[in-house]
Amino acid sequence: MINHPREVKDRTYTLLFIPSARERMKRFDLSHRFIVGLWSFGIVFSISFLFFAGVTVYLLHKENQMVALAHQSQSQREMIVRIYGRMQEIRSRILLLAHEEQKIRMILDSSDGESETLLGQGGGQARMAPSVLIQKGPNGMSELMQEMDGQMASLRSGISNQEVSLVSLRNSIRRQQAKWAYTPSIWPVHGVLTSGFGWRNSPFGVGRDFHPGIDIAGPMDVPVVSTAEGIVESAGWDQGYGKAVRVSHGNGFVTLFGHLDQIVVAPGSKVVRGEVIGYLGNTGLSTGPHLHYEIIRNNVPVNPTRYIIDY
Repeated sequence: MINHPREVKDRTYTLLFIPSARERMKRFDLSHRFIVGLWSFGIVFSISFLFFAGVTVYLLHKENQMVALAHQSQSQREMIVRIYGRMQEIRSRILLLAHEEQKIRMILDSSDGESETLLGQGGGQARMAPSVLIQKGPNGMSELMQEMDGQMASLRSGISNQEVSLVSLRNSIRRQQAKWAYTPSIWPVHGVLTSGFGWRNSPFGVGRDFHPGIDIAGPMDVPVVSTAEGIVESAGWDQGYGKAVRVSHGNGFVTLFGHLDQIVVAPGSKVVRGEVIGYLGNTGLSTGPHLHYEIIRNNVPVNPTRYIIDY
C-alpha cells in the first residue's frame, strides 16, 4: 500500500504514559508536522549550539594567546630597557678606559696610534628615556631600535679603535719600561685630598697663594711611599715643609714630600716605586697632619693628579 504525502502529513502519533495501577494513563497526540518541526528544531539547535560553542572556544583560545603575547611583549620591553642600560654602562667603561689610556700616554709622552675618536661617530645619548619611547607605541619602539642600532655600531667601532690603540700603547710601554719606572704615577699616601694644585685662599688666613702641590690629610704615622724609582736628593728639615724628602727620578722629574713626622731614607740612597720613605706628620708650617706632595718637571711644579693612575 502506497502512502500519499498528504496522508503522511495528516498522520497522528500517540504518546502514552502509563503510570502505576492507581493513576490514570496519560495520552498525548502528536501530529506528524509537530514531530518534523520538533526534529528540525533539534537539529538547528544542535548545529547552532555546536557553532557557538566552537566560536566561544576559539575566542577563548585567542584571548589566552593575546594575554600571553601581552605578557611576552612586556617582558621583551623590559629586556630592551635592561639591554639599553647595559649598553650605556659599556659605553661609560670604554670612555673610562680611554681616559686612563690618555693619562698613561701623557705620562709616557706617547701619542703613537692614539685614536682620535674612541667611540666613533653617532651613538650619543637618546633624546628620550627608553621607557618613554616604548610607551609611544610602534613609532617609539622603532625610534628606540634605531637608537640602539646606532649605539651598537658606535660601541663596535669604539672597541675596535680601543684594541688598536691599546696594542700601540703596549708597544710604547715596552719601549719605555725604564722611563716608566722613573716616572711618578701612584698616590704617595692613603688619605683625603684636602687641597689641590694652583691658586687658593691661604690656609693661614692671609690673602691668596699659589699651591705648587697637593695636600693629603690622614692620621699620624701613616706610611709615605716613593711614587717612582729614583735617588734621594735630600732628607731633612726644609724651611716651611718641615721634615721633607726630595727624590730625583731623572728625565727632569723631582718629587717633594713635606711635613713628615719621620724620615727613613738618607740622601744618596736609591728608592723604588712603593718603597716607604717616611711617615705622615705635622712638621713645619702646617695646620694639621697631612702630606704636601709635589711633582717638579724641568724645575717647574706640575699638577700631581695628572700623573696619578688611580686603579
